[in-house]
Amino acid sequence: MLKLKRVAGAVLAAVVLGSTLLFAGCSTPKDAMTVDGRTYSTGEYLAYLYNVYYSMASQMQMYAMYGMDPWAQKLPYGEGDDEVELSTAEYIKKVAQDSIIRQKALENMMNEKGIEWDEEKLQELNDNLADLKSDAFIALGFNNKSYIDMLKATTLNEYSLFYGLYDNGGERAMSEDEIRAYFDENFLSYKIIEISLVDSQNKPLSDEEITEIKDRINKYKEAFDETEMTSEDFDKIIEQYEEDEEKAAEEEDEDEDGEDETDSTTATTTDTTTAESTTNATTAATDTTASGEETGSTTAADEGSDENDEEDEEETDPNRHDIDANTFTDEDLANAIKKVEIGTAGIQEYKKNGSYDTIALIYRMDPEADRGEDVDYFADSREDIIYGAHYEEFDKEVEEYIATLTVELNDAAIKACNPKNFEKDAAKL
Repeated sequence: MLKLKRVAGAVLAAVVLGSTLLFAGCSTPKDAMTVDGRTYSTGEYLAYLYNVYYSMASQMQMYAMYGMDPWAQKLPYGEGDDEVELSTAEYIKKVAQDSIIRQKALENMMNEKGIEWDEEKLQELNDNLADLKSDAFIALGFNNKSYIDMLKATTLNEYSLFYGLYDNGGERAMSEDEIRAYFDENFLSYKIIEISLVDSQNKPLSDEEITEIKDRINKYKEAFDETEMTSEDFDKIIEQYEEDEEKAAEEEDEDEDGEDETDSTTATTTDTTTAESTTNATTAATDTTASGEETGSTTAADEGSDENDEEDEEETDPNRHDIDANTFTDEDLANAIKKVEIGTAGIQEYKKNGSYDTIALIYRMDPEADRGEDVDYFADSREDIIYGAHYEEFDKEVEEYIATLTVELNDAAIKACNPKNFEKDAAKL
């Protein structure tokens, strides 16, 4: 699903956060930018700026945790030959401006094609905004209307236009046969024990270490082949793998402690790379969603939506992974999964993320099986299927439309509205 359509749950959290942050605002001209003849006030621009700042909060907190100044980082912006490095503040400004421009393009395209906001999603958003306090964002330099207009645009425009074109009744609607064919070809479900064949520097392990790893993988496969080869049986193999990993780590710690005791001149323990220290069993959900990556900024309402989805999946089966091979970022792994027959486990070697030599025992599952009662995974995946099949071409069309728009920036307004102010005023609380 498009992330931009997800509004449940996180909106109110964003509202609460917004009402507690202090932002002195900026003494600026009334208007910040004009796109295709439509003027955006400084308040509207600040709402978009805050939205991007909010979406990056966890990333910035991570920098701070490692003792790095989040605002001193250089972030890549653009693609290919046009890619440049920008400071965090300038990056947030550019993404906010891009978001405004994209929303204007989407609105124009919706008007041209006679498509309106999805009623269900609009009602969902309005319900979540029902408890919004009056003047919740005045301290940040913009009013509730600016925030709500931004939130509705970034939440509803892309979703409504895309599915208005490609879902039921749209001028480019996929047929039911096409939807089924895409699902059967691209939707993969699997469980995996994955072990790296390189060290932390991406250097190949020794032949002896690789042989040991392959022996282990074969041992797990042989043990699984002796079972009824169900999903639960593979869970037990994963449990055995994890126990073996834990035991190997304990033995390594004991060896290192022994070396410390026998060498009083060594102040610190020197790390030695072993096959165990470079292994990794994928036992938690690490897949990308079938929707792939979102274009543009994330609304405060959307932040955390994917995490909630993964939590829901883990509550059902923490070892199971469901992906759309067409949008999955690790193409080599997706191809390896396809080589395994459904209902069986196979050993595959590939370059993880196109870079790291890896070996894995992959149990491939029927995407529609073992879902529990009253679960129709195919039907539930309809929007994801349509997204995977057509979003790339849709996004290209939107980008081409954006290139036709005229954009004027009020440099004084853009310069004065510094996203750092959000953090500075929050620190005064």
